[in-house]
Amino acid sequence: MLATATLNAHHLARLIRATMPHIAPEGMGLDRIDGIRFDSDHTTLHTVATDQHTLAAARARLTPPGEPFARTVHGKDLPTLRAWVDAHLEMPPYGEAVITLTAAPGHLTFEGPRGTLRVPADDERYPDWRQLLNSTLNDAPSDARSTAWTSKLWERWQHANRTVRTWHRAPDKALVILGTDVIGLQLPRLRRGPDTDRSGTPADALADWTASLGTDTGARVELADAMEAPVRPLYTSPCTIPDMTEDLLRQTLTPSPDRSNTSTDGPGAVTAARAGIGAAWAAYRLLQALTRTDPDLAADIVAGLGDELDSDEIAEWAWQAAVDAGHDPKKWAEERAQALIEQSGKTGGTAAGV
Repeated sequence: MLATATLNAHHLARLIRATMPHIAPEGMGLDRIDGIRFDSDHTTLHTVATDQHTLAAARARLTPPGEPFARTVHGKDLPTLRAWVDAHLEMPPYGEAVITLTAAPGHLTFEGPRGTLRVPADDERYPDWRQLLNSTLNDAPSDARSTAWTSKLWERWQHANRTVRTWHRAPDKALVILGTDVIGLQLPRLRRGPDTDRSGTPADALADWTASLGTDTGARVELADAMEAPVRPLYTSPCTIPDMTEDLLRQTLTPSPDRSNTSTDGPGAVTAARAGIGAAWAAYRLLQALTRTDPDLAADIVAGLGDELDSDEIAEWAWQAAVDAGHDPKKWAEERAQALIEQSGKTGGTAAGV
């Protein structure tokens, strides 16, 4: 018999919204966690997502109880799933529409008034999120008081810098936030009400989540070590403005001798070195201009470039960009190959890259 879980559309939509920002993006080498884990323990459906920097787990009670299962829906399929669920919020009975999840090998099926959606899903090994949370909560003194924050106010600091530092003296004192040329304070939420987290201490949180987290096994699990680290290249591209600036100036002043896959002697090497120096200097000047004009946009672009430059797909992207711009990259490749053949004939060697 296939395992199922039944809940209303409002609760399912909230489970997805609460965890979707935490999924590992594609291309990081963390393919097993680049999505949301749907984990049912018979009475409660949990959604979990992590990229090893943050982790979020959300829960909703099942009505009626179902059967245990765990499946991961990967990031590429989540927009379709989210749109399908959100569609149930826009029609009678709106958020009260009943949705049933059915787990089968290789997929999850979602059934509701708007029809049936079947999405690929796998049950491969996933980080032990229960023990990870148990370990972290047990690290804190059991009587340490928590601080209540209005999470929407955190959005106000997104332009302070990509990285900010914080200090916090006591649960009822303001949080000090320091970014690049930005410093400020955020007061905690002192007035408690029904919408405020009931967990005043780590012990309270553990008690509130006991049914979901299960028994602490005693094993130490850290977020950064929850999964085997992906293989990283020996060189990784800079992803901050200061690091990118240093890298471009270094390339300008000390160009790599093998940048163009040519001999380090002769006119070909000189031309390649000049081209590399020119490209690095041009990129540096453009980065400085963009940083002065819109530093936030510059920081976002550099961060994205860092990921792109480390990708094995950059040649495909560049080829498509050339085609989209109206150029003929195939002709460029043919001209390059012919030039290498001619150079090889003059030197009596073998043209590299042909």
